[in-house]
Amino acid sequence: MSGLIQPDQIARIDRIIDKYANFIITTHVNPDGDGLGSEVAFAELLRQRKKTFSIINNNPVPENYRFLDPNQQMEVFNKDRHIELLTSADVLFILDISDWGRLRELGELVRELSLKTVCIDHHPVQEPFADVDIIYPEASSTGELIYELLKGLNARFTQRICEAIYTAILTDTGSFRFTNTNPAAHRIVAELLEAGINPQKIYSNVYENQSLARVKLMARVLGGIQLEYDGRLAWMKITQQMLKETGATLKDTEGLADFPRSIAGVEVALLFMELEDGKVKISFRSKGNVVINGLAKEFNGGGHAFAAGASTDGPLDTVIPNVLQRAAALFENRPA
Repeated sequence: MSGLIQPDQIARIDRIIDKYANFIITTHVNPDGDGLGSEVAFAELLRQRKKTFSIINNNPVPENYRFLDPNQQMEVFNKDRHIELLTSADVLFILDISDWGRLRELGELVRELSLKTVCIDHHPVQEPFADVDIIYPEASSTGELIYELLKGLNARFTQRICEAIYTAILTDTGSFRFTNTNPAAHRIVAELLEAGINPQKIYSNVYENQSLARVKLMARVLGGIQLEYDGRLAWMKITQQMLKETGATLKDTEGLADFPRSIAGVEVALLFMELEDGKVKISFRSKGNVVINGLAKEFNGGGHAFAAGASTDGPLDTVIPNVLQRAAALFENRPA
């Protein structure tokens, strides 16, 4: 199966793994199925190569992804506890993110150290990010790239690796319904199914394992959907008060931005979330006809053409009308 990653890139990663002994693996804040699945699969490669490694993230593993980490090997970053580990490590593999801002304090510390960095990601970037960048926005997910890499490095595809990669692709393609779902994703999944994974079990863990707090929050958020521009744009908001009243946390908000796209006539969906520090996180989603990463960039964000994000200074009641006003340009000269 031909892929996106070039043979010379695979050879370079092979040399890095062969040369060094101690590795750190990380992904973005509020990790999702793609980031976590990619971490697990890549960690298993290092295990097979008899390397020392640690998985360190800024946030705990969400409950619905804990099946990927049954032995609780994924650690939550703490500078005092991990600075010695990071200082002694040789290479940091950064998966599913190519934005230092979304690595928070861990990213800040890494940039202060002389740690060699390798990025494997499928989000578009404007300039080089790590010492070694393997970034292909054409990929359905970082999991797809990890699959290619492991194939090229002759990894043994254990059940753990197969389940991790399937989870990565499943979640980042929205169960194979988003526009990033490509032929390669289906070919890879077919191979994983032939290897004996249980797709129903993985789906149940990811999507049928929600907390009551998340369901209560979802009801509040979806009940507050507003439509603009003749029903072509739908937006929702999550306030700190809503989180408090439902008992939900930030991890309970994953995937909520996608729901309004199921409304007939809606082309663009926006989710505004008030953060504890007063900033506002904005999720931008499109059905595939309207490119929205340009709008995200106007608010210090970015991402894919049809799925992007941003974080900007609040307050929420000021940010919402500003973004909605700028969003008008998305529908200019476009027939309804």
